[in-house]
Amino acid sequence: MRRIFSAALAAILLFALCAPSIAADRVLRLANTSDLPTLNPLVSDNAQLSIYSELWHGFLFRTNANGAFVPDLATVVPTLANGGISRDGLTLTYRLRSGVRWQDGHPFDARDVVFSFQAAMNPKNNVPDRSGFDDIQSVTADGTYGVRVRLKHRYSPAVATFFSTGANDPYPILPQHLLGALPELNSAPYNAAPIGLGPFKVARWERGSRLVLERNPHYHLGPVGIARIDLSVVPNQNTMTTVFRSGELDLIEIRGFGGTQAMLDAARAVPQTTARVADHYLFNYFMFNTARAPLDELAVRRAIVRGVDGARLMTTLRGELNRPGSGDRFPGQFAYDASIQQAPYDLAAAKQILDAAGWKQNGAYRSRNGKTLGLEITTVAGNSLSERIGVQLQSALAELGIDASVKAYSYPVLLDPIQSGGIWASGKFDITFYGWQPGEDDDHSYLFRCDTRPPNGENYSRICDPAIDRDARIALETTDRSQEAAADKRILRRIEDQAYVMFLGFDREGFVWRNDLRGPQPSILGRMYWNAATWTFAP
Repeated sequence: MRRIFSAALAAILLFALCAPSIAADRVLRLANTSDLPTLNPLVSDNAQLSIYSELWHGFLFRTNANGAFVPDLATVVPTLANGGISRDGLTLTYRLRSGVRWQDGHPFDARDVVFSFQAAMNPKNNVPDRSGFDDIQSVTADGTYGVRVRLKHRYSPAVATFFSTGANDPYPILPQHLLGALPELNSAPYNAAPIGLGPFKVARWERGSRLVLERNPHYHLGPVGIARIDLSVVPNQNTMTTVFRSGELDLIEIRGFGGTQAMLDAARAVPQTTARVADHYLFNYFMFNTARAPLDELAVRRAIVRGVDGARLMTTLRGELNRPGSGDRFPGQFAYDASIQQAPYDLAAAKQILDAAGWKQNGAYRSRNGKTLGLEITTVAGNSLSERIGVQLQSALAELGIDASVKAYSYPVLLDPIQSGGIWASGKFDITFYGWQPGEDDDHSYLFRCDTRPPNGENYSRICDPAIDRDARIALETTDRSQEAAADKRILRRIEDQAYVMFLGFDREGFVWRNDLRGPQPSILGRMYWNAATWTFAP
């Protein structure tokens, strides 16, 4: 009996010892609908790259599920109270973690932060957005683990925009020892095989197929719980749902352009899974090219806002993944004001606006001075939601007497920088469905200011309004939150009065994962992988 008991005990102990190892060695299987354009966010404007890149890159601060800062490479968030922000608001001081190493083992220090700023400001680099960086006079090392940032003027979002995931376009810290001697980074081999400071390192990138990440043994918070991540490309959303249902994915994201109610319903019907539907600060809208006829005309823009039932359209197409709204803030968010409302749907009033502007119905479509009122709707090729929105919008515009055609482009082509002929950045569109993810900095004026028109930012609508610029400067330079909120509200009122865009409500994101995956926590900023270093598989 002793021999039998001993053998059984040995087997139990062997299982107990091996089970955690087996769980720790499991691969986390993810999927995205398109391949990433590069693995270096500094030279590409791509929302998916921004989300995934914090798996392998490091930042001064990350943001948690509620959008608050979490120290990463910096130890403390600079504030007036702790002396990290000077009394005049012009100097920021950062203290960096000591003992941090790059994924190749090379030490990280202040020189890397200084170099990363220089790379962001290098005119030879195709940096899609320098907002915040343009407001900096100098970045200098203060010893080995100190950085001093001197601003040109007071700039309230400075902490959020400087190498944090709370920025509108989050840029990571880059390795000076690998990239410092290069004249430009656009064509650097590093962009396909980066050495970063994140919890995972890039093992290989099979273009158009899969990105494989492995646990970073040098990660400054210690080895992470997941040994490897496989991020596969599954171009079709319906196919992705099928793959998840078959057990070949551990987590599915139902968000953005590709997320549909049908996908969510199918995914959460899978047994032994956990589903979450979470609010997201991302607001959706029809983006008008205000620099190109016919949308350079206020009457046409106002008629579209009044004549298209956006609330019904989004509720029909998105179901519970849509949160209704009439602006760029929802209840509880900074500067929200329930009294600011977009003009309500009224088809008859919309037609009267066009009649008064001289656009008279002539058969199926309106015309003025012999010219038909027509425009082009731009959609994302292969994306069912974008394409369905395009068709619905085309039908709604036809009711107004507007001759609308639909043209589809691949997502990367739409998002390419102006230097590469990107459709949005180059202004080669009339109207398009668009969504924008604000960062932790609360600055929405970035989308609407004269100085953020391409190539200086993402004001693809090409809005340039002195009233907006005046209030934006107040909001960006004040240290008084009440003044900032008041200025922000005046900007929104001006946008809605001039119908510069048509707001369509907010995103809600769906995530479904297998029950043995522990740790996922959706973020209000849409950054699902903010805490991926803590994820584990149950033994």
